[in-house]
Amino acid sequence: MPRPSRISTLFAGPRQFFFALFLLLAAAPLTAQVDQALYDQGQKIFKGNCASCHKVDKKMTGPALQGARARWEGKGDIYAWIRNSTAYLKTGNAYANQIFAEYNKSVMTPMALTDAEIDAVLYFADNYAPPAPAGGTTPVAAPVGGPQTAPAWPWLLIVALLFAIVWMSLRGVKNQLRSAVSEAEGHGPVANETWWVSLKGWAWRNKAWASVISLLILSYLVVQLWNWAFVIGVYGGDQVQHYKPSQPIAFNHTLHAGKDNLNINCQYCHNSAEKSKHAGIPTANVCMNCHQAVNVGRSEAGTAEIQKIYAATGWDAENNRYTGVEKPIMWNKVHNLPDHVYFSHATHVAVGKIECQKCHGPIDEKMDVAEQWAPLTMGWCIQCHGETEVQMAGNGYYDEVHRRLKENPIGQRELRKYLEDEKITVKELGGWECAKCHY
Repeated sequence: MPRPSRISTLFAGPRQFFFALFLLLAAAPLTAQVDQALYDQGQKIFKGNCASCHKVDKKMTGPALQGARARWEGKGDIYAWIRNSTAYLKTGNAYANQIFAEYNKSVMTPMALTDAEIDAVLYFADNYAPPAPAGGTTPVAAPVGGPQTAPAWPWLLIVALLFAIVWMSLRGVKNQLRSAVSEAEGHGPVANETWWVSLKGWAWRNKAWASVISLLILSYLVVQLWNWAFVIGVYGGDQVQHYKPSQPIAFNHTLHAGKDNLNINCQYCHNSAEKSKHAGIPTANVCMNCHQAVNVGRSEAGTAEIQKIYAATGWDAENNRYTGVEKPIMWNKVHNLPDHVYFSHATHVAVGKIECQKCHGPIDEKMDVAEQWAPLTMGWCIQCHGETEVQMAGNGYYDEVHRRLKENPIGQRELRKYLEDEKITVKELGGWECAKCHY
């Protein structure tokens, strides 16, 4: 057998290497280049026609669109199905009827789309990649209680105790010196005075200072007693202002109502505020108006809270149906008023045209967890009624008030008095009358 030449041996290695590299490249799948123009066109059509019932990669009212072309391969005409599903069902197509039954016989709206537009939507769905979360990190929820400010009274108590210790020490030193002087003079030791006897002796010798200090102490105690009595039965004031209880479901008000976020009107959820005494706590069904479709939060924690809504309403997200097994949500009440106080949301919202933030604070800007922003005391309400200008223009309620005032001389005089400063406050329309708020 002839031996290979030196030259053939020299090039055997490189030839084998390049041949293997060629086979590897030929076998490797080529990375598909996304047609960005077609992708954008499909995304636009999807958002305008399909997004209300379909998600790209998850089930919703209808099936996920991703992979729809492959699922329909050899089973029917996907173009006819998308354009008019009701008409296509009448053809008896088995796969179409299977989908119709699987999704609770939800009728798909007819779509006036061309084959090219349907191709664009399916191309977008098959090449869809979910956007990366903003910032790249999962936001950490702030503590439910919010920042806490330490009360000042413990420090005042500590300072008072220090003064008491110093005073008792100096008093003991004084008694020892008096006894030493008495013994030196041959009179024997002097009995120690009690603190009460010592205090009375000082007060008798310094009547002016004792009177001033006693008056200050008495004034302080009277003020404290007044403040304590003023908030009896009032679930507000400094004691519970910024009260922020934890809730069974962490609902982020700033995310939902914030102008830079979802910007949902407060009355979409609290729909009774405009026509009832109470604003009311929204039912979980109101949440499901959106969250039947939105099942993923902006973070893992948000997604977990959405699952709690599903558990409360008995919603089976996987099969898009209600199971009938519900679990009440035990919300913790944030705002409360004593029984002898009458407050109507409808009066303030529908008639007074008061924004929710006037009483509830910047709940749409920096209040992830609902808290009691205002003290809700009688003084706070009276101050608001004395300062808040009534929105008269275009307000049918106050148009009627004007008409009645103009019908009699007394009313005309009152109207002129109101308009002296070009401003009519709630106080000027009886907002300080006791019977307005108290039964």
